[in-house]
Formats: sequence, structure tokens, C-alpha cells
Amino acid sequence: MTMDSLASLPIPPKPAGVDVQAVFRQVPVWHQQWEIFEGVFTPGRNPVAPLLDGIGLPKDLRGKRVLDVGAFNCCFSFEAERRGADEVVALDLQSPSDLGFPALRDLVGSRRVRFEQGSVYSLDKDRLGEFDIVLFLGVLYHLRYPLLALDHLRKVTRGKLYLETLVIDNRFLQGGKDFQRLADFHPALTEVPLWQFYKEAELAGDFSNWFGPNIRAVLDGLTSAGFEPNVYSVWGDRAGFQAQAVGRGTMPASYEGASQIVRDELSL
Repeated sequence: MTMDSLASLPIPPKPAGVDVQAVFRQVPVWHQQWEIFEGVFTPGRNPVAPLLDGIGLPKDLRGKRVLDVGAFNCCFSFEAERRGADEVVALDLQSPSDLGFPALRDLVGSRRVRFEQGSVYSLDKDRLGEFDIVLFLGVLYHLRYPLLALDHLRKVTRGKLYLETLVIDNRFLQGGKDFQRLADFHPALTEVPLWQFYKEAELAGDFSNWFGPNIRAVLDGLTSAGFEPNVYSVWGDRAGFQAQAVGRGTMPASYEGASQIVRDELSL
């Protein structure tokens, strides 16, 4: 089967006699909208297909081992399986039942996706192994320690990291006004790595938001962690990045990185 033929595979039809809505009602919260069967979507508000187009995830993942960090409803994980991945690990802070993993797994008949409860800060190569593809979608700006997260992602990435995040180039929050362009304050601000800190719920009334990076900050943060990154696409206040694992990053050469105490404390 060629990549083109795999890309044109039809989404499976809904099995006869299956009450999909009854399955959906078992899940407390839906964020992701995924076409689970032909014309049948999970009831989230964030479409999966255009986001994966926005990061350039290949249609053919055969032979790949995939990690989905911050998987939530695990729709990206199941889509990776649909694209042929040999093995997919879905990682999230919450229990799999709360996120709908068992319900979706049984509904689609998944055999190659498994769930691990944990955080990006606890990623351990000895426990999980290394991955050809790592998905890190809609997570970065929800982290109190974003650079530490990138360091941990590098530990388990042997291939490519696909990252999608809020960026502040077109959504700088200042003076109570949202969706302002950084370049309107000064053109140089788009070339300076900036992380806007949200101490409470300043951004969209959401307490889960911590740091909004500009595009330059994401690129420099990835480079510092040992990736070779590029911007794949930008739309509104979001951007998609691809980052190839290439080296150890700059942490080992720093004062902190030279300390075994710090490396042990950060599990680096």
C-alpha cells in the first residue's frame, strides 16, 4: 500500500446497532472533535483533522512508535493508530476512564493504543522507551515549567516532535486588551524570545494557562533542548512546529546542568 492510497483510505462506517451517543455520554468532558466513523464525530469543539494538517503529521505512520503527551480524550492517539502506527502510548494526568479512553478504545476496536497516567515531567526513557513520533498538542502554554517539559520530551524522542501551541505574536495581552499584535508594539518583539506569564486567569478566564510564548521563544526553547525545529504553519493565535531530535541541548553546559544535584532533582 502506498502513502497516497493510505491517505485516501475511507473513514470506517458506523457499525450497525451501535449507540454511539450512549458511549459519548459516558465521558464527562470532551475537548476533541474526531471523525470516529463516517459522518460521526466525538462531541468536542476542537477539530482533530485541521490541527494535524497544521503540524504536518504524515498520513503514513507505519513502522512508527508514537507518544501522545497530554492526550486527554486520546483522539490524536487513535488517529495515529488509524494512520498505521505500530504502537501508540497516550499519556495524560487524569485517569483513562475520566477521559473516555476505554470507551473509545472499545468503540473503534483499538489494539495498538495503550494509556499511561503521568505527566510530561515524569517522562522516563527506561520505563517508556524512545519514540519515532512525539505529539505535544495544545499543552505547552498550560505548563508552569515549559522549558523543563521540553528537556523531558527530548529524553524520549529519537525521531521527530510535533508541537502545537498558543503563540502571542497575534495575541499579546496588555492593558486588559487581548488579541493584540506584538509587532504593533515594536517590530523587534517578534524576534526576541518572549514568554508572557499569566499569574491567574488573565487569558480567556482560564486558570490552566501559565505561559504564552511567541514563535521565537518556542524555536529557541526547542533548540536549547536538543531539537532542530522549524515552524510548519501559523493560523491566528496558534502555530504548529516540527522538531527533529539532533543533540543534547545546552542544559549540560550550563552551571545548573553541570550539577549532579540539579540533574537528579530534575530527573535529567
